[in-house]
Amino acid sequence: MKQEIRVPEVAEGVTKGTVVAIAIAVGDQVAADQTLVELETDKAVVEIPSPTAGTIMEVRVEEGAEVAVGAVIVVLDSEGDTGESEKASTGEAEATAGADEPEPESEPEPEPEPTPEEEKQPEPQAPRTAGGASAAEKSEPATGQDQIDLTSVRRDDEVAPASPTVRRQARELGVDIYRVKGSGPGGRISAEDVRNYVRDTMQKIGSGMVVSSTAGQPVQRPLPDLSRFGTISREPLSKVRELTADAMSYAWSTIPMVTQYDKARIDDIEKFRKQFNASATAENKLTMTAFLVKDCAAALRAFPHFNSALDLASKELVLNHFINIGVAVDTPAGLLVPVIRDADGKGIERIATELNKLAEKTRERRVSPQELEGGTFTISNLGGIGGNAFTPIVYPPQVAILGVSEAEMAPVWNGKKFAPQLMLPLSLTYDHRVIDGAAGARFLRWICQALENPLNMVMKG
Repeated sequence: MKQEIRVPEVAEGVTKGTVVAIAIAVGDQVAADQTLVELETDKAVVEIPSPTAGTIMEVRVEEGAEVAVGAVIVVLDSEGDTGESEKASTGEAEATAGADEPEPESEPEPEPEPTPEEEKQPEPQAPRTAGGASAAEKSEPATGQDQIDLTSVRRDDEVAPASPTVRRQARELGVDIYRVKGSGPGGRISAEDVRNYVRDTMQKIGSGMVVSSTAGQPVQRPLPDLSRFGTISREPLSKVRELTADAMSYAWSTIPMVTQYDKARIDDIEKFRKQFNASATAENKLTMTAFLVKDCAAALRAFPHFNSALDLASKELVLNHFINIGVAVDTPAGLLVPVIRDADGKGIERIATELNKLAEKTRERRVSPQELEGGTFTISNLGGIGGNAFTPIVYPPQVAILGVSEAEMAPVWNGKKFAPQLMLPLSLTYDHRVIDGAAGARFLRWICQALENPLNMVMKG
């Protein structure tokens, strides 16, 4: 029985992805739940399995192709012949009909017929400047009817893929056509795309969000022509890097951040950690990050405003009654932050086991989108790399993040003399709209004291 395998909705808000690996070929026999395609989304790499055993009849995607949710990626000749399965497959195909095909523009306006003068006069080509931009690109918009709008800086000779009618509509609405992402073939921009851009922009403005200069991309001035100075090459950003760039630019431009520093004596806790690990398995080995997760979870119970989110649109502070700690993991594709859920209700050994498994899955890009969602506080530990301090950036909607640097032996005054102590540098960055400096200092000092005397996590948590 012929069965079409479509891109499922892998996570909330994910509408498309990039094919990074194809595990099968036409003619292959596959088993149920066998991986067919690996899809990279903004959040993770997910495997799309075969729903049933059968033979591959068609592979409709290539590596590197971008596909939307609902698009057919593989056609399978499934084993067996169940009428119900065939009906279900047919119903699914009808329900998702047109998912692979572009929707026509809704009620497109007829394009005006050119006047005899316009037919005789070809559209002049503006000379290119040394920076690669034409004079028309730097001038005011053309006033002639349906002239190509080149007011936005373009890359090389790229022209917005939109009809004159759509470009005119964008001008009338005050929309830069080059900021609109087209949904048609080859990224062609429709009138509906322009209206969606206006609606989304107004919603962002209404919620207090800063609108970037290009859809989904951080604000940036156009690059000069760097090839004039020597040989260059280009490589596409990974989905993780795109998401990181957009999120960090938004955070930096909207959140007034303050970073405070402190140090904790960790001789006792480090001695215990080494003793425990001497007989531990690879799965439950203790890391300093595991202690920090438990420590921060207890601190968030004692300081609930650090476990909140700011809703400017409604002028409210949203207090989370759950504690999910995100832990930044360095991967070849960029930084990912898997989440330890309900960290305050778990022991340190269980946290260490979960953390070790999550870190391994994340580095191998096997982490699921759900395991990257829902964090209320983040820890970024660079101690294994080095450095004695850094200023991490708050990841909205969270209001605080803890940075951890490399521990080092230092002389510390104990009231009578200087004695060598293993000191761990900590950096706490927080949203100053929610957290005052005094509260930030108390929170960080609480964490340091809990590391120096772990009973504080039990007594005060």
